[in-house]
Amino acid sequence: MRGNDTLINVIEMVEGISENHHDQIIPLADIEFENLDTAHVCGREIEVLPSAQRLIANRLRVPHQYLVRCPQALQEQNLNYWMREEQKNRDTFFCRFDGYKLRAVFTQRYTAFDNKDILTQMVEYGFSLDTEIHYTFDDSLMNLKIPEYDRMFSFPGDDKMIPGTSIANSEVGVMAFSIEAYIYRLVCSNGLISKTSIGKRFKHISDKAMIEFEDVISEVIYQSSHNQNRLRISTETSVGDANETFDSFNRRFLITKKEAEAVSIAFNREQGNTMFNIINAYTRGAQHPGLTAEESYKLERTGGQILALVK
Repeated sequence: MRGNDTLINVIEMVEGISENHHDQIIPLADIEFENLDTAHVCGREIEVLPSAQRLIANRLRVPHQYLVRCPQALQEQNLNYWMREEQKNRDTFFCRFDGYKLRAVFTQRYTAFDNKDILTQMVEYGFSLDTEIHYTFDDSLMNLKIPEYDRMFSFPGDDKMIPGTSIANSEVGVMAFSIEAYIYRLVCSNGLISKTSIGKRFKHISDKAMIEFEDVISEVIYQSSHNQNRLRISTETSVGDANETFDSFNRRFLITKKEAEAVSIAFNREQGNTMFNIINAYTRGAQHPGLTAEESYKLERTGGQILALVK
């Protein structure tokens, strides 16, 4: 799901999505797998969502792709055997549910701060309820981008850029909570996410992110102006062979075939021979409708990482 809306409407959207979410400490002895997709938890049949499947496989040290290829009977044997082995190390898991669906499994070291918590912090920080929010989210990731139109700047040809802030969070372990700089290109409605010197990521192992929220977001907003000069330089930096450049960056930033195809489509819509055109292809590619929220975020952030290389 992606789009633009006001903060109040995004809050209502997230509250609706989260209506059936709940957490519970579950003894490992009370978890038994029927297969990778189905488990019995405390005697109740539960659907195991893909996000939880990956976490369980990692926790039990069984390759997820191996389990996916196994017949159901072998999945059951593997999962239940390694679950019994895991009981030698711990007694419980911190489990996240959506109704009767298991969406994540963590150790009790995990500290939950949900998407609703992030939105509450934004309101307490001072964002008004009618603030424009560019959102991308699904079951795995929420990414909110807040453009600041009063700081808009332009390049030759009236190519308008709007600085802002990106806030991303995953309730199911896809990535750490992050606050980073954001730049929105008005002409094609795409943006890049770039780290400032103060941009931060917080693992879900303490409440430090919530404590430092106001200070970090204030510094990111202040320092995001440094990206303006890098963008200007990128428009003046020539690229000899665009295909070679894309191949190099795709390898460097571990871009998948699916993501690379989205970038290629975007570049074909607006070709050019500068680093700005290369960066724009990644950030515009993030809008491809076939991408997940995680893949879109990755391409926008890749655009920011490439920008950071511009001198």
